[in-house]
Amino acid sequence: MLSRITSHRFYQSLCTLLLALVLMGLPLTSVPFLTRATGVLVAPFSILPLFVLVLIWLIPYLLRRGSFPKEMTAIFYFVIVVVISSAAAYFLDGFYMRGRTYFGQSLRALFTLAIGLSFYVTLSAYLRQRSVLQQAMLFIYIGGMGLILWSVMEIIVLHRFGSVQNFPAWLTRIKSVLVFQQPGMLFTNRLTALAYEPSWYVLIFTLVLFPLWLSAVFQRKSLFSIKLWRFIVEDILLLAGMTVFMFSFPRIGLLALIVMLLYFGIQLTRRLFGKIHAWLINHKRFKVGDTTLFRTVLTLALVTLTLIILISSAAIFIKIASQQDARFQLIIDLFSTKAFKELPTSETDIILFSRGLAFMERTIYWFGGWRIFADYPFGVGLGNAGFYMVDRINSLGYGSFEVRNILYQSTSLMNIKSLWIRLLAETGFIGLSVYLTWLYLLWRNSTFIQKSDDTLLQIVGMAGKFFVLAYLIEGFSVDTFTFPYPWVTASLISAGSLIMRKEIQSRRPIVANSAKHSSF
Repeated sequence: MLSRITSHRFYQSLCTLLLALVLMGLPLTSVPFLTRATGVLVAPFSILPLFVLVLIWLIPYLLRRGSFPKEMTAIFYFVIVVVISSAAAYFLDGFYMRGRTYFGQSLRALFTLAIGLSFYVTLSAYLRQRSVLQQAMLFIYIGGMGLILWSVMEIIVLHRFGSVQNFPAWLTRIKSVLVFQQPGMLFTNRLTALAYEPSWYVLIFTLVLFPLWLSAVFQRKSLFSIKLWRFIVEDILLLAGMTVFMFSFPRIGLLALIVMLLYFGIQLTRRLFGKIHAWLINHKRFKVGDTTLFRTVLTLALVTLTLIILISSAAIFIKIASQQDARFQLIIDLFSTKAFKELPTSETDIILFSRGLAFMERTIYWFGGWRIFADYPFGVGLGNAGFYMVDRINSLGYGSFEVRNILYQSTSLMNIKSLWIRLLAETGFIGLSVYLTWLYLLWRNSTFIQKSDDTLLQIVGMAGKFFVLAYLIEGFSVDTFTFPYPWVTASLISAGSLIMRKEIQSRRPIVANSAKHSSF
């Protein structure tokens, strides 16, 4: 009976529609009715179709004992550590505050983790066939194209009206239906598009779109057969995406993009090294010997050129952004006035340094979380860090309006604002180690997938590496599991590795000569 239902064309079409809604709806971070119903700001639209997909597809798939990627084991070990640390929190010496309890906070945090895992588990299994994986990437591309078009429209409106509060009434009404907005967000001149705030807007680019498009551009592989002279569709998407991305004036997001571009440049340098080396050696005009010194000089020259291009590009952006965002002017002032004389090493020096760059509150939260870990190396339980933050934040934090507001007026508990430090504080060194092990497995599987002869899998393979690098940086900006972006890209990697293993086991290998592809 179950097999007859799942094989019906209507059922398959419904599942495809739900998949399209999940992936094309990724830009919507805070759907108003979901935000009001749950009381949380991170309420992505994609949760709704995913919930239906879990009910009508994942549960029957589990009943049929369907297979899952091997690396999923690591994330389930992480869940076990989370449950143990949360249960052990009842034996610690923390205290309740603001009507919150360990049970309530842990249950809330476990629910957010369950949402993230639902994305990962469902999509990893659903995309187990190459045709479905290609379909999913097409939906992601379409969602990205739609986001870029909306962003261009909003950039034009921002340029004309100055800030969100001056938007035309028709646009304000549309945005009020699509995304929850607080009064404070109405005065920004930064691009938010369909996200709650600018820093959330950039996440879909750094964790989903840019990894895929950078991978396609570097390898000159495309999801589409269409070409415009030598340019592929991903060239245009990447250029357009980076352009609208910059109008949100991100800082952590910019750093994540720079790290991805640095890896892109290193790989490009390695590719160019072989061609330039062979040309210089074989050219009769140049009497160059193939010596270690020559190889070293050529390598340093290419690396230096890559760094110059990256640093110059970042400097140009910071200069342009400083005309619209005072935070970037602080960076220019720091270096132009030579105030940055030595690297700060102590906690107080780092906080004072960050105050000059307008992110002091972040460092206050980070050091508070670090002190929790120092006192409780096995963690205080998922969601419970706020009970321990008050008496562990640096005294400089009391000079911040934001910190004082959370301490004395807000009904919320203080957050650490960094996923990595949060994992240390709440799940201990064991939890963080297991989670990072999962990321390492994703990196390793990306290398494995990249060796495929299949264009689609090659794109996914290298995209996985860009994603891991970006996620390590973005982990210092967000501390929630509810955002679907890391789980979606991780599911692409896991599904790709599952496809590769099935192809190998069926004696139809699609693995190319590993010497042609670097494992770096």
